[in-house]
Amino acid sequence: MLLLNKKKVTAKELAEHFNVSVRTIQRDIDSLTLAGVPLYADVGKNGGYQLLEHYKMDKNFLNIGESKVLIAFLENLQQSTPNQEVKSLYNKFQTILPEVTEQQKLVVQLNPLMQSKNMQNCIERITVGQDQSRIMAIEYMDAEFQRSFRRVHPYTLVMLGSAWYVYGYCEMREAFRLFKLSRVASCELTDEHFEQQPLPSPPPWEEGPSGGREGTPVILEVDKVLQGKLPDYFEYDNCEILEDKIIVHLNFPVDEWFYSLLMSLVPYVKIVEPLWLKQDFVNRLKKSLESNKYDTLTL
Repeated sequence: MLLLNKKKVTAKELAEHFNVSVRTIQRDIDSLTLAGVPLYADVGKNGGYQLLEHYKMDKNFLNIGESKVLIAFLENLQQSTPNQEVKSLYNKFQTILPEVTEQQKLVVQLNPLMQSKNMQNCIERITVGQDQSRIMAIEYMDAEFQRSFRRVHPYTLVMLGSAWYVYGYCEMREAFRLFKLSRVASCELTDEHFEQQPLPSPPPWEEGPSGGREGTPVILEVDKVLQGKLPDYFEYDNCEILEDKIIVHLNFPVDEWFYSLLMSLVPYVKIVEPLWLKQDFVNRLKKSLESNKYDTLTL
């Protein structure tokens, strides 16, 4: 890959680039030649290794613009996960990407992993488990902070929004499940192997915000002070903008994520329907107010 964008490179330059000995580079060149890569070497003061001219055309399968789009994604992704295949792919594209001075047309900033050693170790073990089809033993905390121990067959690492998940077969549930990595308290690889099986179709990350669950029709009344921010939460087609308020029609599963969304709109949101949701939301607000009551005795 390095030689695709270099007219000629010496063994010493290659050895310094890859932090190996010149002898190692010479053995690698021999291996590439035996594999059919059309390399040849010039000797002398201006000598070095290079590819035959016709072979250099292969690098044009991507133009500069396309390469820059890929490198923008890969650069941030390789910083966000310790996955070795992502890092290797990034290094290859970084090597073949020509140096250009044009302004960046695309910048990607994914939300990185928590800078916790447990999280990084977990992903590294998941990656090994995927490659070697090894069963993982995890200690998992659910949304209610209930602790359980699971044996999981890891298939896919998934980033949904700003959170990382592992998708795999759970022996306890006898079904495929998504496990949020921030809720994995501990993660170990066993020496036991599992047989690969077809994944359910469609996978949960393709089922939209509802995750395949049945939604509840909800009507909200939102203060117009939030008009500029509404597109961050809802689609325009679901909003009816009136003179002094905005009526929002939704059909979402009512879960902790939905309650968090409602809390983020306080004090500018009113639940119109259904009434049971309104009452439950009010009860939550009352409980929070009671817990945070101003206590003059502490002054």
